[in-house]
Amino acid sequence: MKIGYIDVSNDGKISIYDFSGKLIDCLDNAYGGVLTGFGDDFFVLETSDSYLSFDCSGQTNGCYNKEFGKFINIKNDTIYFLEPDNHIGGYDRYMQKVDLVQLSLKKTEKLSLKERILRYGENFITFLIILNAIAAGAMTYLDDNSFWEYFLRKFCDVSIVIFIIEMLIRIFYRKRIITFFTDENKGWNIFDLIVTVVSSLSFFSGMESLVGTRSIRILRELRLLRVVSGVKNMKRLFYALVNALPQITWTGIFFLLLYYIYGIIGVELFSSCSENFSSLHRTCLTLMQIMTLDDWTAITLEVMEYHPYAWIYFTSFVIFAAYILANLVVGIVVDSLNDIRDKEELDKSDEMSRELTKLEKQIEILKKLLKNKNN
Repeated sequence: MKIGYIDVSNDGKISIYDFSGKLIDCLDNAYGGVLTGFGDDFFVLETSDSYLSFDCSGQTNGCYNKEFGKFINIKNDTIYFLEPDNHIGGYDRYMQKVDLVQLSLKKTEKLSLKERILRYGENFITFLIILNAIAAGAMTYLDDNSFWEYFLRKFCDVSIVIFIIEMLIRIFYRKRIITFFTDENKGWNIFDLIVTVVSSLSFFSGMESLVGTRSIRILRELRLLRVVSGVKNMKRLFYALVNALPQITWTGIFFLLLYYIYGIIGVELFSSCSENFSSLHRTCLTLMQIMTLDDWTAITLEVMEYHPYAWIYFTSFVIFAAYILANLVVGIVVDSLNDIRDKEELDKSDEMSRELTKLEKQIEILKKLLKNKNN
């Protein structure tokens, strides 16, 4: 009897029906898994670490570890998983690989001349940004008006001109200029435009007298921010930080509350014996130094000469601020980065699923052509 559909109730019951709507069986979800799909007479549940295949009576057919792949879909009683190296593995209900179904969907796309030029141009701009970063660092070690300082400065000037030309090409090569500010990459486009415009202010006469030569140099170094939008991994980190910002904000408020409480206590207890605790703002600055573990034992020993039990104050603050809250912020960012990676993997799985569907359609067309030819 074939499965028509499966209903999972709020209390975890798994109700299996045939195509006529007749109840085949009602099972307890002992593993607490999430239903991912079903075939003719089996279904698959996703648990925290694996995918489990069951028959209609609730007996386990097989298990697939999540470490080896990600579930895509079930078609023709074959379970498809996205595996390493962009391979799609086909498995039967017992989680045994069907070798004939294993596919490699690596794209062998043929780019047009325009697309190749754009891709090479993006790589060239990224490489130029990296060279600018190296040149900016090297100039801090060179004497003003020396040969190499002059050479690197001219190289940076030429680079800014190239960045301006590249930005104009990106804006005007489109059929409609407005798409530069409205397409899916509009955020990064606007970011690159602002950085390019600000770093190019030194080319306008009168700007040095208006904001000063040193300020102009600082503005020119902002061009290095373009590396954020030019490198995929940098973008991923940026998205992770933005995604974690709400939670980090609440953690920051907790930090301020902790500093305020310990700051008031520090002023009340230690202002008479240490200059580091003479006022609230000075105490908060001292607490910042203690949180970074920068010579905090010297501050503690200085106060303990007058207050032997002051170690309780300092060690408790270090535990809360340096170990618990600081690591909490790191955990939030890491968790956000994992969410971004999971989203990328999900998008990749969807793309692989679409490719698999296209391939299946092509196989069906080929079968029909072969059938017609044989007839």
